[in-house]
Amino acid sequence: METDSANPQEIRRSRPGPIAQFVLPSLIIGFLSGLFEALLLWTSPRVAALQSCDVRYVIWFLAPLVDMAFFGIVGTVLGWLAEKLNFTGIPAAVESGISVAFVALTWRWFHVEMALESFSFHEQVLVPFEYFCAGFALSLAIFSRVRHLGALFEHWLSVILRPAAWGLALTAAVAMAGVCVFEGGFSNSLARVLAASSSASGSPNIVFITLDTVRADRLSSYGYSRDTTPHLDRFARRGVLFENAIAPSSWTLASHASMFTGLLPHQHGAGYDVPMPAGPRTLAEILHSRGYETAAFTSNFHYLERGWGLARGFETYEDNSISLRENLAQTFIGGSIIQPVYQNLVQYDYFNRRNAGDVNQNIFGWLKQRPRRPYFLFVNYLDAHEPYAAPRPYNHRFGAVPESLLRRLHHSAASPAATSPFNTDEQTSLIAAYDNCIAYLDGQVGRLLDFLRRSSDWENTIVIVTSDHGEEFGEHGRYSHGKDLYRETLHVPLIIAGPKIPRGFRISHVVATQELFSTVLDLAGGGNTPFSRYSLARFWKPGFKPQPFDNIVVSELAFPWYWRQKASTVISVTTPEWQLLDDSTGRAQLYRWTQDPRETVNLAGSREGSVVVRMLQRQMAETITNSVRPWQGADYLLHLGGGGSFLSRVLFSCPPRRTNAENVLRVGASQEYFHREDARARSKLSPSELDVMHSLPYQ
Repeated sequence: METDSANPQEIRRSRPGPIAQFVLPSLIIGFLSGLFEALLLWTSPRVAALQSCDVRYVIWFLAPLVDMAFFGIVGTVLGWLAEKLNFTGIPAAVESGISVAFVALTWRWFHVEMALESFSFHEQVLVPFEYFCAGFALSLAIFSRVRHLGALFEHWLSVILRPAAWGLALTAAVAMAGVCVFEGGFSNSLARVLAASSSASGSPNIVFITLDTVRADRLSSYGYSRDTTPHLDRFARRGVLFENAIAPSSWTLASHASMFTGLLPHQHGAGYDVPMPAGPRTLAEILHSRGYETAAFTSNFHYLERGWGLARGFETYEDNSISLRENLAQTFIGGSIIQPVYQNLVQYDYFNRRNAGDVNQNIFGWLKQRPRRPYFLFVNYLDAHEPYAAPRPYNHRFGAVPESLLRRLHHSAASPAATSPFNTDEQTSLIAAYDNCIAYLDGQVGRLLDFLRRSSDWENTIVIVTSDHGEEFGEHGRYSHGKDLYRETLHVPLIIAGPKIPRGFRISHVVATQELFSTVLDLAGGGNTPFSRYSLARFWKPGFKPQPFDNIVVSELAFPWYWRQKASTVISVTTPEWQLLDDSTGRAQLYRWTQDPRETVNLAGSREGSVVVRMLQRQMAETITNSVRPWQGADYLLHLGGGGSFLSRVLFSCPPRRTNAENVLRVGASQEYFHREDARARSKLSPSELDVMHSLPYQ
């Protein structure tokens, strides 16, 4: 009798309480949801065309850990509620609804990248509520029809409670250890593939720095009234400063791809949702094949991630995916909960942004441990990009800016329409915030230059500082960049310093930054190379006289499909006196930028202007027609030039001119050299031809 009477008590004692009944299944759901997320992120790029996924192995630890923490909190709250209500049916149905909504939203929003989005009642309330209701109703219907399910669940839970709890604790410990190992830096292997070729021995180191979104006229060395860039000013005095460097486009990927290949956007084809194709050879690929060690450290967490095509040829490529915050941002919890909380309660910015200080720490570590051979180091800093959140104490160097104004700026920048939503005082405040960011960036560039200066091979190191594009502050009704090709988005800084480069030299002639491809190869080879005619070094050589070849710079922009209204492409032609803007509306714009640098007076309709427009249009057509093929970005040319398709009317009807004349621009001629080299390699060069190739200085 005593044994029988004790059994019910023992059974009751062995039953888990309501909190345990909810927490354990919640943790299991979280673990499985995390594995599902990690599988998605590891195997499927967010942009279908990408060449790789922008996460690291830590995602297999981080996603389950974060999801387990989320569902653990949910389970604890619902278990406490069930205990208070003394009823588990409704809380269990709520947990099911949350689980269904979580998985469904993870799948639905997988191809939506984290952004500083404004509140959307439909996307952030109605859609999640619909998924929740579906899961809640389904589970409630099951519980009401299968009444013994609750008792069966309690019995099953009491059997596996202890081993499941230990198993989940071990899983969480392993996941935490994996995250700690990654964050501790052990994930970044120091082993590098050493090139067998010793042909780079004695060649200069090359450091190529892009200041993302920095316009030239905001640097004090370019005449700006504020002392924004004292370190860059000192650097400019020991090298060559190009006063009128023009970018090939007004947004990141197209411009970087041009600088890395020497091609215009219509040639390399990199687009807003299209990575750079595999055809063109990049600087890193070429220099690595010549014995250089190649490394890149980037902070642009979109278009400079490895999947967009610029990582080819780099032995070390550290983009934002090496950051734990970036991997966390890729998760559903990161994008849907952490980012909104961060931007609304901490700072109006992306919580996964790596500033220049973070990037520098990784660069310093690499420089201390790299093998001793010439290196090509590419660095990208994002700190001047909106929403202009400079770290302290730089956030008020030239004036503080209200967070509400930064929010309005971001929403204005996301609009394709040309509007002027800010008054003069607000515009001044935004410019001050931008200048704060440039001042911070200048300080970090100074840190990097000081570190390089203390190295033993500093005297054999060439440093190039430039930008991918500028930034608009309402000059033509728009803010941000990537929407047009006015001078404020194309005029970028360009400074080159190092051995055999003149000191304190300023060049006023217009130059194209896509020619940095030829310039780097020429400097790596010591000058007098097959690329010298297209190298910017030609401008500082004694006795150089510009030819018609040197007097035209072409820039291109193809709007993404979601911004297209009337115009689908814009092309700019910049000469030492004029800038022509031509687009598919048939409305040409002509500015004499030397006298009107803000481009406020359109001269296209004047008698003189109409003559200049026709002349520049002919030069533009000839330049593009003679650009090296194949062309992989026809969207940059479609519908250009009113009255028909520019692509079919001018280009396909006019075969490229086969000439070596000095006055004919062959955009991409340096890239074409490597296609010829590949063809020769396939056709088995003769010993004499091989001798000629290996005697080239740049090798």
